[in-house]
Amino acid sequence: MRIGAAAYGVLLALFCAGLFVDDSMPGAVALGIVPPAFAALCPPWAVARLAAVAALGATYLTTAYDDAGPGTKAIHLGVVVGLGAVGVWASATRVHHTLQLGQARSATLILQRTVLEPIPADLPGYEVSALYLPADLETKVGGDLFAVVRSRHGMRVLMGDVRGKGIGAVTTAATLMACFREAAHYEPSLPGLAARLEERIAQIDEESAGPADERFATAVLFAFDDPTHLRMLSCGHTPPIHLRGGRAVELELPINAPPLGTASLYDEVEYAEYRVSYVPGDVLVVVTDGVTEARDSAGRFYPFGERLIRWSHHGSQRIAHELITDVTIHTGGRLHDDAAVLVVRKSHVDAAGGPDAGLDPDTDPDPGTNSKADQVADVA
Repeated sequence: MRIGAAAYGVLLALFCAGLFVDDSMPGAVALGIVPPAFAALCPPWAVARLAAVAALGATYLTTAYDDAGPGTKAIHLGVVVGLGAVGVWASATRVHHTLQLGQARSATLILQRTVLEPIPADLPGYEVSALYLPADLETKVGGDLFAVVRSRHGMRVLMGDVRGKGIGAVTTAATLMACFREAAHYEPSLPGLAARLEERIAQIDEESAGPADERFATAVLFAFDDPTHLRMLSCGHTPPIHLRGGRAVELELPINAPPLGTASLYDEVEYAEYRVSYVPGDVLVVVTDGVTEARDSAGRFYPFGERLIRWSHHGSQRIAHELITDVTIHTGGRLHDDAAVLVVRKSHVDAAGGPDAGLDPDTDPDPGTNSKADQVADVA
C-alpha cells in the first residue's frame, strides 16, 4: 500500500514538474521511468496501473505543448508506453521466478522431511527429540540427516551432514539413513556400522554421475546399550555436547575418522569406538555445523555449549526448541546453513523399567575397549 502510494506520488511530482517547471520540453518521458522503477516492488497488475496513469499523463503533456511537432509527440508518447510495457514484463517475470523458486524449495523440503523419519516413540530409558531448520537464503536445502533405531543390540543413533545442497545431497542423505536403519539391526559394533556406511557411499559414487562433493558426509554414531555408558564414533562431525550437573563438555575424541566417502584417499582408516560415562539425568546434544557456525551481525559464533547449560534441566524436546530458537535470534533470523539438532536425555528409569540412578558412573571400560575412552569418560 505504501509502495503504491509512493509510486503515484512520484508520478504526480514528475507530472507537475513537466507541467509547471520546464516550458521548453515536455516531461512525458520522465513519467515512463516510474513503472519499470517499481517493477521489483509491485505486482504486475499494480505496475500496469502505473503504466496506464503514466501514459495518460504523458498524453496530456504532449498535447498541451504547441511547439512540439506531431512526430516528436508520438515519439515521447511511444517511449512512455514502451517503458510501461517493460515494467509490466519485468514484474511478471520476477513473480514467475519467485513462484518457481518457492515451488522448488518446497519440493526439496518435502523430500527431506520425508526421508527424515520421526523418532520412534517407544525408547525405554531415553527421551529423544530432533529438529531440522532449513536456511532461508536460497532454494536448495542441505543434506543434514539424523536417524534413531531401536535394534536388538540396543538403541542406535546417527547424525550427519552431507556436503552440498539440493536434490543430490538429500538423496545421498536418504541413502545413508536407509543403510543405517538396516545395518543397525545386524552390526553390534559402531566400527562395523561406519564401515557399512562408507561402503554404501562408495557405491553411490560408482553409480552416480552427479557432483562428487555431494557424496561426502560427516557423521557421528552412538550406541546406547549400557546402563552407565554410551559408545560413540565420529567421522569428521562436529563434536557433540554432554550435559551433566550444570556443566557442558565437548566430546572431542582422540581419534576422529575422516568423513564418509573419503576412505579411498587414505591408505588405512581407523574407526575408533569410545565409551563415555552416561547416567540418568545426563543429556547428549548433537548438532550440524549450521548451529556451531552460526554468526551474529558482528561475526561472532554462536556460544553453543554456554547456552545449553541454561536449559540442561529441561526435557529433550524443550532443549531442542530452545536451542533452535536461540540460534535464530543470534543470527537475526537468517541462518547461513541448514541446522539439525538431536537431543538424548537419559531418564531415571532404565530400559528394564527399574531405577538406575545409583549405578557407578566410573565403571571400568569393558575388556577390549580402546583405553583412550577413559579420557573422554573422565571429562564427561
